[in-house]
Amino acid sequence: MKVKLKKLGLLVEVLGGIGILISLVFVGIQLKENTKATRSSTATATIDTMTNWYVSMGTNAETSASFYRFLEDPESMTKEERLQHIYNFHGLFLAFQNSYYLSLEGTLDERIPKSLNQVIYGVKDQPGFILYWKSRKSIFFEEYRAYVDDLLVSTDIVSDGVYYNENSD
Repeated sequence: MKVKLKKLGLLVEVLGGIGILISLVFVGIQLKENTKATRSSTATATIDTMTNWYVSMGTNAETSASFYRFLEDPESMTKEERLQHIYNFHGLFLAFQNSYYLSLEGTLDERIPKSLNQVIYGVKDQPGFILYWKSRKSIFFEEYRAYVDDLLVSTDIVSDGVYYNENSD
């Protein structure tokens, strides 16, 4: 009886170990699925932020024209108009900074911030952007400032000129 009880105890231990192993595999699978869902949700939120910004700028002709004027010649605007566009840029760049850090920690696919860099490449030489970055860059985290400053001197990607006036040179 004592030997039978010992064998039964060993069997229960083995079955318990197998149960724990199965539980750990299940937890691993759930964790992987949760990570995918978090990354997907983060990507969606980031893209939604950018989409909303572009839609709000692009669906209002007056806002679009004013923003274009700010980019091209901020000195032609009143102080209040310039400030409005600086705030607009700042909201966009806060989202950029957030996506930068989320990609560093692995929550956001690193390709998303890299695609957002195209916005920076497109405006980096515009007087309005230069004014914005000089006046607001100190508000950002040091690492992000260095990251944007590196983008601003980069010659890897050239803007397609969407923000340049065809009549000026």
